[in-house]
Amino acid sequence: MKLAIQNYEGLEAASPSPDDPDKFTGIETPDRLAFALGWIAANVVIQRRYRRCGIDALPIYHPENGWDRFLLTRRVTSQEFKDEPANSYGMIMLDGEDAPRLTTPGGKTILSMGQGMREDPVNTLKAMLKRIPRDEMPEGKHGGRWKQRRRTYPRLYRAVTETLLEQPGLVAAREIFVDDKPIDGAYHPLYLHGATLEPKILYDWMMVQLGRWAVFVRTHGGQTIFETERRTWSTVKKQLSDEEDYEGIKRRLEGFLRIKPEVLEEEKKKPSQEKKKEREARKKKQKTDEEPKEALVNSDDEVAVAEEPATENREDSEVEQG
Repeated sequence: MKLAIQNYEGLEAASPSPDDPDKFTGIETPDRLAFALGWIAANVVIQRRYRRCGIDALPIYHPENGWDRFLLTRRVTSQEFKDEPANSYGMIMLDGEDAPRLTTPGGKTILSMGQGMREDPVNTLKAMLKRIPRDEMPEGKHGGRWKQRRRTYPRLYRAVTETLLEQPGLVAAREIFVDDKPIDGAYHPLYLHGATLEPKILYDWMMVQLGRWAVFVRTHGGQTIFETERRTWSTVKKQLSDEEDYEGIKRRLEGFLRIKPEVLEEEKKKPSQEKKKEREARKKKQKTDEEPKEALVNSDDEVAVAEEPATENREDSEVEQG
């Protein structure tokens, strides 16, 4: 929380220019600080409502407002929910008085969180979680990668959130349009790598960009595409899903985005056979549906959310003082 206020408070809002695409910067939003606080709130939703409930928090870019909301939904979690509304669990709005605001699907404010997140983030986030249903994922076929996504995606989301708080120019998207025609003489990297062979909006990837550098990560962490120094696109030797915690994912992202260019050098090295054998041994012992025990927000952020499943009758076990 302190980091969000330190890095985003007072930043001038950038308005979209629909008639002049060249003025697009990627950071357009009604309120820069509300944008950062919104990512913190969305991250808490992912940590507490994704693994068991499948509820996602999709950042949405509006052509007239910029990044102005997160949709809380299961629509893109599994084909089973494809007919659910895109905001079936409400929205986190980044505009208006005392933003971010938790709203109903129709846009009615349920909880204004801006001042509360500044003054008492723990209780404010508790109050937010109490208003988001805990509908458990029904039994069914949710895709072959569901068990991997429920483990990796919350870690990826946290890594992106913390990097965004540290880097005010960072852009992250979950709704990615891929064209099959070149733009400015270059094809979309996800088209080049076969993610889709027709014009389509993809929801199973996350794009993170800082300046000219960008990286695309599959939500299950099993595919990653990053930009090289030669302006080409490359895959990775070690997948992000192989990282043991979110800190490993964050460090890799910082390498791809050249925040820590020395980390990128490690991508060029083949893992030793010993490390490979150790990793395979760990995978055999690890239960794929085991809940991770890592903290969700650093203790110096003044908010910590436990990853252990909350008891059925105690919502206040979901947010603890760090």
